[in-house]
Amino acid sequence: MMLNAFLPTSRIRYVFVGSAIGAAMPLLIFSAMALIDGPSAAIDLFRISPGHIATVALAAVLGMGFGHHQDRLRQRIQDLERDEQRLLYEARHDRLTGLPNRMALEQELQRFLEARDRRSATAVLLLDLDRFKSVNDTMGHDAGDELLIALSRRLAALLGETGQLFRLGGDEFVAVGGNVVDRADIVTLCQRIETDAGAPFDLLRGRVVSGVSIGVTFVEAADCGMSQILKRADLALYKAKEAFGSTHFFYSVEMATEALLDIETERDLARALQDNELFLEYQPIIGVESGAVRSLEALLRWQHPQRGVIAPGVFIPLAEKTGMILAIGRWVVKNACLEAAGWPSPTGVGVNVSGDQFKDRGFVAYVRDCLEEAGLAPGRLTIEVTESVFSVDMQVVCESLTALRAMGVRIALDDFGTGFSSINNLKMFPLDQLKIDRSFAKEMLESQRDAHLVDLMQKLSTTFQIHTTIEGIETEQQMAFVRTLGISEAQGFLISKPVPAAMVGSLLLAHPQPAALVG
Repeated sequence: MMLNAFLPTSRIRYVFVGSAIGAAMPLLIFSAMALIDGPSAAIDLFRISPGHIATVALAAVLGMGFGHHQDRLRQRIQDLERDEQRLLYEARHDRLTGLPNRMALEQELQRFLEARDRRSATAVLLLDLDRFKSVNDTMGHDAGDELLIALSRRLAALLGETGQLFRLGGDEFVAVGGNVVDRADIVTLCQRIETDAGAPFDLLRGRVVSGVSIGVTFVEAADCGMSQILKRADLALYKAKEAFGSTHFFYSVEMATEALLDIETERDLARALQDNELFLEYQPIIGVESGAVRSLEALLRWQHPQRGVIAPGVFIPLAEKTGMILAIGRWVVKNACLEAAGWPSPTGVGVNVSGDQFKDRGFVAYVRDCLEEAGLAPGRLTIEVTESVFSVDMQVVCESLTALRAMGVRIALDDFGTGFSSINNLKMFPLDQLKIDRSFAKEMLESQRDAHLVDLMQKLSTTFQIHTTIEGIETEQQMAFVRTLGISEAQGFLISKPVPAAMVGSLLLAHPQPAALVG
């Protein structure tokens, strides 16, 4: 009746309504009026609500039967259904790997939380690919994509019917363990994932060895949504990453407490620089044969007004995560140069620099300005970097280190032997000093393997014409062994603990002085 009231029926032979349209009838009527101007049949489809389609088929008067239009309408509906299925698949699946995506994961966890009883639970594993950025930087993003595809296939095959794999984005995946909730079974599953992910991948551009870090949480609380589940898994994943990756950690309540403490620490750290709560201590490095202080390493400390002195291992990772390391790093360089310029002898000073600081394009110029302001000879400053710097853009790092060395600043590779660097890095980067990590000094007298490794690192340094410093010397026996290996410099508690800036003068006067600065 409404159609007759609004449409010129002399030009309409058939109107077919495929489903109840209710309140949407006026919309369909006015849309139909816009369609009847053409001489041929017109078909249009209208979405009323998700999963509900209203169809209107309009046939012009030009001798075309209802069956013909009905076939066209049926074909159009089938096309739409196929399009809907395709769009639904694309909305719930990752384009690169074909795995279910974050939306699918949220729906899966929601169904589990709504359908489960008090006795049921499941395990959620948050996986992060180790050294993925390095693959992108060195082999290109196509190789990175190829690695993600290969990993997703390998892990999906491993999970089989016991679980389901999802890709959150980037190099993060989630495995949902179904009804596998026994902790021992989950440990076994994690170990199998670590083994499979750690096996080499033969990509088009070469072989890659990677690995995954895993954070595990159990889904048990009915009021726990997806964001909370992933937050817990992420806290556990952070612990796995701190342990140098390729391992797994289970979420615990203590992790949440630590996370809250980290938030408070981040807040207080933002204030610490302005309130002059940061300060430097210095630990000497001596010549093994002469006993003379060759240089002092500047070590950052934080005097918190309530918590006392906070070690750098606590707040430096937070500074790097928040980006505050750029301002803090500049403060360290400037103050180390100013304080070293006032020492009673021309002893060198070493400053630790985070890989993130090389992302600051003005860093090299800033170092030059600090040297000039302090009146410190460039040869007295050593920039110390760890092997983690190789995970940053290697070209940027190499250019920065080369520019610093051209100024006369010395470059040291710190904590050598604990990271993922290769011998090729020793050839690529301009280094003056190799600092062997303290962990080797601790074990070299008891472990023949560690002793051979220290000897090998010393010979490697000699080959590349680099001075060798060993950290962590605490006993006379260790010092005697280092002397037999021909290592040139040593650092550790046997020589001196780190001392405040005000005590450096007395420390230098108590040790014999070198005849000349190290070149």
